[in-house]
Amino acid sequence: MHGSPRARMNTGARSARPLLAATIVTAALATAPPARADLVAKINAMRKGECAAPAGATLRSDKTLDDLARELARGRKLADAIDYVDYPAAAAQSLHVKGAPTEDAVRGELAKRYCKEVGDARYTEVGVFHTRDDYWVVLANRKIEPPPLDPVAVARRVLELVNAARAAGRDCDKSHHFAAAGPVAASPVLANVALLHSRDMAEHRKLGHPGSDGSTSADRVTRAGYEWRGTGENVASGQQTADAVVAAWLTSPGHCVNIMEPRFTEMGVAFALAPGQNPNIYWTQVFATPR
Repeated sequence: MHGSPRARMNTGARSARPLLAATIVTAALATAPPARADLVAKINAMRKGECAAPAGATLRSDKTLDDLARELARGRKLADAIDYVDYPAAAAQSLHVKGAPTEDAVRGELAKRYCKEVGDARYTEVGVFHTRDDYWVVLANRKIEPPPLDPVAVARRVLELVNAARAAGRDCDKSHHFAAAGPVAASPVLANVALLHSRDMAEHRKLGHPGSDGSTSADRVTRAGYEWRGTGENVASGQQTADAVVAAWLTSPGHCVNIMEPRFTEMGVAFALAPGQNPNIYWTQVFATPR
């Protein structure tokens, strides 16, 4: 087909997954030499070059996505193809370049019209299928399922890691040096405060200290009937284990200060899951000094 390229977007509205599709039709150049370079390598070069995005990882070639691209070539819709090949997609996008005689021509059309999609840092895997001068490219990332977590064991492990950090002392940043401090004790009341806020964040898909009702962390501790002289709160999302979330808090100056504050003597921690979402887990850690 000759003329200016056309593009069509298909959002795959039937599926709950964030799916996108685009089709590019470009004029065929019969005299162009066949491309020898691997198209996946060219796409990765685009992600590092003209289509670079912050934190965009190198795409891994995935056989299942190759099969998915083949199903698109056979006429399946993106959502149907994902289900057919059983790929656990958190997000996926298909790009169809029609009439491109070489992989260099494919790269040129992708770079010209779909740099944003190619450079999207969410995508970690890629699949490709082509017949003659028709190319189907699928960009995707896998849904991360949280490992089974035992709330009791997680809380115990977080407490262990926090007290190990306090026992050693730490520089949270250039202006906050903490000598070794005494351990904090587990508080069931504070653990319940933490659990309710984690559930609130997971339900509303929003990480932060304000509750959906406008409450502050201190409000929530008071509401639980806990009489305090001082209180602090850490939140996080996405970390899949107790070790990972404590490590993240300790490398963040403000969160580290809460963990190392010698006046805090009690702690509660809890997580809430958000299955099928990204992030899929929310954490809350509450510290306090009782009256």
